[in-house]
Amino acid sequence: MNPETRVRALAGEYLRGRIDRRELLRAAAALGLGAPAIAGLVDAARPRGAMAQEGGFGNTPKGPKVDKLVVWTRSSPDAPDNTEFANITAMANAYTAAIGTPVEVITVPDADFKNKMGLSAPNGQGPDVFGPIAHDWIGEFAVQGIAAEIPDGLVDGMEDFLPVAIDAAKFEGKSFGVPIFVESVALIYNKDMVPTPPATWDELVAKATELTAGDVYGFGFPLLEQYHEGGFFNGMGGYVFRFEEGQFDIGDIGLNNDGGVGAAKLLRDMYHQQKPPMPAAAIDRANMHKAQEGMMEAKQLAMTINGPWREAPLTKAGVNYGVAKLPTLPNGEPMRPFLGVQVWAANSYSKNKDAALDFVGFATGTNSVLELYKGFIKAPARQSAATNPAITANPNVQTWLVQAADGVPMPNIPEMSSVWKPWGDAMDGIIPKNAPDDQTKTLLDNAVDQIKTAIEEADS
Repeated sequence: MNPETRVRALAGEYLRGRIDRRELLRAAAALGLGAPAIAGLVDAARPRGAMAQEGGFGNTPKGPKVDKLVVWTRSSPDAPDNTEFANITAMANAYTAAIGTPVEVITVPDADFKNKMGLSAPNGQGPDVFGPIAHDWIGEFAVQGIAAEIPDGLVDGMEDFLPVAIDAAKFEGKSFGVPIFVESVALIYNKDMVPTPPATWDELVAKATELTAGDVYGFGFPLLEQYHEGGFFNGMGGYVFRFEEGQFDIGDIGLNNDGGVGAAKLLRDMYHQQKPPMPAAAIDRANMHKAQEGMMEAKQLAMTINGPWREAPLTKAGVNYGVAKLPTLPNGEPMRPFLGVQVWAANSYSKNKDAALDFVGFATGTNSVLELYKGFIKAPARQSAATNPAITANPNVQTWLVQAADGVPMPNIPEMSSVWKPWGDAMDGIIPKNAPDDQTKTLLDNAVDQIKTAIEEADS
């Protein structure tokens, strides 16, 4: 059996849910076929007829038809660097054309979204549907009774989703949202300065040191940002809350275990020993994002750790950039960055809850994901979308998906809100002040004590 015939057979198995996307990609790579070829063979193996017209899974709305559905989104029609709002509107119009229900899409600013949902939804003044939102909001909305549980059978082709994305949208074992995109940080690099991205930490240090001269640095990232620090902590054995059998143990916090302490020391020494050399902006908490993003756009920073939201600004700035998987850590283990999952959810207080849930099913189908991708440019949680030629044409998407496979879903429980400040305060005391080893451990111990106290006070 020749390679194409073999992969075409595997594509059929994939479409029937008998193997997952990773198995398909692994087998194809062994046969010397890349992502575009795989996408073409998957499309060729896809059954013709209704499913083929829909482009995959879950784009046939069932209703009921209602007078109107209201969708709240954080995306804005005024955003300069993307078309998220326009593509959400296009997807909503497709739903209206199919079922007859008018859909009104309303922007609610990110900073106001959670508070407004908490006040409006229980009073019947909130939306019917909301999203895309980060999965780590789901736990809070579930506790408040705002997010409707996703019933079994609502979404077509659940086996088509990355399992980690489905798990991220669960709270206490139940689904309260349906994923569309996954995102994490990875290594973003200037191809003109770094033709081949480093695969190991030693390689990164060597290349960054070689490139650093004057006001040009080989590497830098927001060193005090806990979200960006997560890949180091998780990769070295630390963790926020232990996660077992679908539950977070809020009594078991691993930020101060041996792995967590080791990660904090690595981050501290990275800056003070200049291995690799890093700009002063890396530890300027007020400006570390903006300053280093500006350096990257001005071609004064060769490599950084950041997310897919940086692609549009870099493209606009004319930077010849690439995206690579994060290099392995000094302990030989992969970095395991925090994974974010964008989800659609329905308001449990909606008088149109059945129609709202139907819209969620439609909004997370393959065609809808492909439409939304045009504005969001993020890695799809649906595997049938990820292998579509419209997406495989962007090689970075496949890199984001590979990086996501090593990701650790951001805890989506309300207790996570008690973590950020104590953890951040500890790192502010460790890195800029170059705390000695014994103080590093003490500062992390204090942070964990403060987190536990805050959780206890919130529960009392």
